[in-house]
Amino acid sequence: MKNTGFYWEIKDVLTQFVAAFDDIFIKRYDKDRNPLESIEVRYVFAPKERIIYDIVNKAQNITLPAVSVNVTSVARDSSRVFNKLEDVYLPGIPSQGFSRAARVPAPVPINIEVSVSIIAKYMTDIDQIISNFVPYCDPYIILSWSLPGEFGTAEPFEIRSEVLWSGSISMTNPIDITNDKYRVIGDTSFTIKTWLFKEAKDTQAIIYKVENNFTDVRTTDILTYYEDYRGLSGYSTTEMVVVSALPSVTNLFYSTSGATIPVYSTPITIRRDNTNQFIVYGKNFNYNNTFYLSSGTPNFYKNYSPIRTAKSPLISGYNVTNFVSVLNNNIYTLNLPVCALSSQGAFTIVTANSAGWATTDSGLAVNVD
Repeated sequence: MKNTGFYWEIKDVLTQFVAAFDDIFIKRYDKDRNPLESIEVRYVFAPKERIIYDIVNKAQNITLPAVSVNVTSVARDSSRVFNKLEDVYLPGIPSQGFSRAARVPAPVPINIEVSVSIIAKYMTDIDQIISNFVPYCDPYIILSWSLPGEFGTAEPFEIRSEVLWSGSISMTNPIDITNDKYRVIGDTSFTIKTWLFKEAKDTQAIIYKVENNFTDVRTTDILTYYEDYRGLSGYSTTEMVVVSALPSVTNLFYSTSGATIPVYSTPITIRRDNTNQFIVYGKNFNYNNTFYLSSGTPNFYKNYSPIRTAKSPLISGYNVTNFVSVLNNNIYTLNLPVCALSSQGAFTIVTANSAGWATTDSGLAVNVD
């Protein structure tokens, strides 16, 4: 509660609300309905009583016709509240190469009730002003504004606020014949459905994994095999597409004495009197990765350290990053020098980045002789 998340949301939507209406011109006509002159309608952000006072006052700072715009209430809209609504993540600022995302806390939906009063000397003026906005508010209009820049998004993110017209205008005609300030008043109201944002605190976040389901929609143009194969076991019209920064390992090869041997579930024996090269295939190896040996044998190697990542559980290993050459994002080589290992035993190879880690399969352990 001590933090101030103030981003001018109410002022900005009210400014847009007035801007949507304040370009009205009305005309004065002769008895044959020929236009004689055009008059701009003045919009004033104040209660109608304040405008009426100015009209009656001798200074006469406000002339008719005029439209009063006044906020009467601001309330939380429970119909637009979702329990445990998660934060929204949007592309971050360009200077960070979109590697980070802007975190936008779930905003609070609010309804701003606005009263609008049309004040004029002639009923014809009222009719013209009504004709100017009623046909376009059937029953609402949309205001478009941008997410506050404090959240650090790469591009302006559009927010749309519905402006719902009440649908009625109550008319007040003058009945005080002693008042020489003759005026007609039309009262109506609008509801602006908008949002208040929480403080842009720690707005930069890293997205490590994105999952999305894509489902076929059956139409007359659907592929012909849909009818033939949809009844087969395991067939599905929904496919999950995953984009992830976590590394993964698909193949492991051991190279020695000029031969490259694929390593499967059967352990192999490596040489302690020669350099041993391992070639690892997979993905996401080139994101500031570090590389480790993991073994259940005590004191298997040096540089023992924990492996902390955002998405994978905490493990430990022996850091061998100095012996690794990353060829590209999908291939790296590990060259263990002569007598690099101080103990005998089985081990696996682990690579990790800030997102998570991946290891060669436990069945791919290698014996040291």
